Order: sequence, then C-alpha cells, then structure tokens
Amino acid sequence: MSKDWILNHLGMMVTNRNAVLNHFQSIGMGVSVGPQPLLPHEEGEGELMYFQTLDGDPITHKYKTGGAHNFRDGNSQIGNCQLEVYPMKPGPGMFISEYLEKKGSGINHIAFNTSDIERDTELLIEKGCDLVFKASVNGKTIENYLDTRKFGDVMISLRPSAGEWENTWKENNLNHPLVSNWKLLGLGIVVEDVEKASEYYLELGFLLNLSLKEYEFPNVFSRQIEGGPIIFEFLKPTNTSSIYGDCFDQRGEGVTDFIYLVDDLKVEIEKLTQNGVNLIDSNKDFAILDTRKEGNILTRLIPS
Repeated sequence: MSKDWILNHLGMMVTNRNAVLNHFQSIGMGVSVGPQPLLPHEEGEGELMYFQTLDGDPITHKYKTGGAHNFRDGNSQIGNCQLEVYPMKPGPGMFISEYLEKKGSGINHIAFNTSDIERDTELLIEKGCDLVFKASVNGKTIENYLDTRKFGDVMISLRPSAGEWENTWKENNLNHPLVSNWKLLGLGIVVEDVEKASEYYLELGFLLNLSLKEYEFPNVFSRQIEGGPIIFEFLKPTNTSSIYGDCFDQRGEGVTDFIYLVDDLKVEIEKLTQNGVNLIDSNKDFAILDTRKEGNILTRLIPS
C-alpha cells in the first residue's frame, strides 16, 4: 500500500511554536522556513471534520476559501525533511490537544502524499483505523488523519499528490544555503512490545525493512518497518540505563528520535556539541544526541 507514498512532513504538536523553531535553528540543525502552503488561493467552500475527543462525536465546520491565508504552523527544514511545528493549547477543544495535555510536545503524526488518497484511506479504515480528521476544498479531499496509535502512539496523515504550488516551496527550502545535506532515514519509536507493534503495521499493509544498515546498538531490541520512503524503527530498551528507557518512562510509547544519514559523522557531532547539544552515546556507526530541550525528540545520526 505505502510503496508509492512520498513523505510530506513530520507533525509536531507544541505549546510554543517559536521556541521550538528557534531551538532547532540555534543548534545548527534546522532552518525556519515559515508556514506550509497547503493550497493555492482557491475560491470556494472548505469543510473540516474532526473529533474534539476521540471518544465523542465528530464536528463538521464549513468555511469560505480564497483570499488571504491564515497560518498557525511554522516549519523547520532539517536536511531533506520538513518538521511542521503546530501550536495547540492542552486540554479540550480537539483530539490533538488531548495528546498535548497527556504527553507534552512531540511528534504525533507522519504525513504522506499518496497518488490515491481515497483508496488508501479506505484500505486503512477497512483495517480498523478510524478517520479522525478530514479536510476538503470544493469537495476534493486535501488531508485525512487515520488513527494508527494502537502501537507506537503515532497517527498517519494522508494527502493527495503535491501540486506545483507546494513543490516549488519545498524546492526553495532545500536550496536554502543553511539547510544541511542530511537525509532522513526514519524515526525511532519506543514501544512496550516490538513484536506486536511490528505485526500491527504489517497487518496495515506496511513491509518489513531488510535493507537498514546493520550496526551495534547496545541495550535496545528493535525491528524496522517500511513506512513509504522512511523507516519506522520500533525500539524497546533492554537495560534500565538506556536513553530510550528514559523516554518511555517520561512519555510512554511514541516517536523518540529522528534518524538521519550524514556524510561525516564526526563533523556533525562536533557541530552540534559546539552549539550546546549533549552527546549521549556514539561509536563509529552512530551517534545519539540529546536535542529534547524543545520538542521532546532525540537525534540519531548514522554515517551514509
């Protein structure tokens, strides 16, 4: 199902957008590139369907489209990946706010472009995933959120193929002189049961990844699933001293780290540590850096 998916962005819910954007830029990791232009100025009628709470009934809201865009999000371009940073208020109002109240800031969804959003949405619904958010303009679906939190506590967001409007913006971001050539390999997702998490995503139609570069990774049991062009690496700490055990104790299941491929591991470690980032663990095959100050996410670098 996910073979033709293209990563659109990683979605991070926060209480202070500017603090997060400033954090990633100040440590030399991300470049703030402003709000995301989901659509051009298309006149007509938009419609949102969403749940205030995941145990309640959905709300539908219609509105006029066109005119000036109003944005709340900001984006940090980290290598070839967009990190959408969206500010919310903890508490009642929308189901994502419940997530923020319970766990604090963090990545709560992964957005993909698909060539057939209706087909893939229906396939996931048939597998038992609830549709918890739907946005459309003039009857055309522009985004669906599917509740895939059963294992790993992260949702999948689907969007149709990006148009010229969005692709031009992305290309401009990648050409920014301060954007690094890091390549996102995937995400580390800490879970209570690696086997169950892996089986769940395999049942949804994802694939086992057999090509991830093998390297010594102490005190962690892991398995990799292919989520479109990226890897979901499910992690379970096997030792109480593991940083992933600390993450699990603080926030439970969920996304714990970016995994990036870099050309020169030593150079990138030096750059980040000189900017105040603490190096947690490293050897010739990987480095784990504590970038959790804002956004609650570690960064793992692997030499390409």
